[in-house]
Amino acid sequence: MKKNEIQGDLFGHIDTTLCSQLKPKTDLSNLSDLEREKQRYNEICAYRERLIELRANIQSFSELGLDPSTVLLSDASVRVGVSSPKAKYSDQDLIHCFDLRLAGLSLREISKKMDIPIRTLRDIFSGHRRAVIPTKFK
Repeated sequence: MKKNEIQGDLFGHIDTTLCSQLKPKTDLSNLSDLEREKQRYNEICAYRERLIELRANIQSFSELGLDPSTVLLSDASVRVGVSSPKAKYSDQDLIHCFDLRLAGLSLREISKKMDIPIRTLRDIFSGHRRAVIPTKFK
C-alpha cells in the first residue's frame, strides 16, 4: 500500500498531499488481508493520537491566558509559538485546523477553508512546525 493510499484511507478519501511522518517500511505483500487491515488501523490510530497530542500542546499554552506581550521561549531560548517573529497563524487558527482534520477533512479542504498552504498544514500536522513546547517565559 502506498503512503498516499494510507493517508487517504485515514478519512475515507484519497488526498495526494501526504503527512510526512516516518513510518517503518514493511513488505505488505506476504501479509494476509486481516493483518494488512490491522496494520493500517494501527497506523491510522497512531496518526490520530499524534494529531490530538499536538492539538493539546498548542491549546494548553493558548489557554494559559498570558499577557500578549509575553514571549514564549524554548530550552534554547528561541522564540516559539505565537511569539515567534515568523509565526503567521494564531494558536486558535491552528487548533481549528486540527479540529477540521480530526473531523475528516482533507488537507486540500482545510487549506481552502483556512487560507493556509497545504505544505504548511502538512508540516504542522506532522510536527515539523509549531511542535516545540515553550519552557521559558519572558
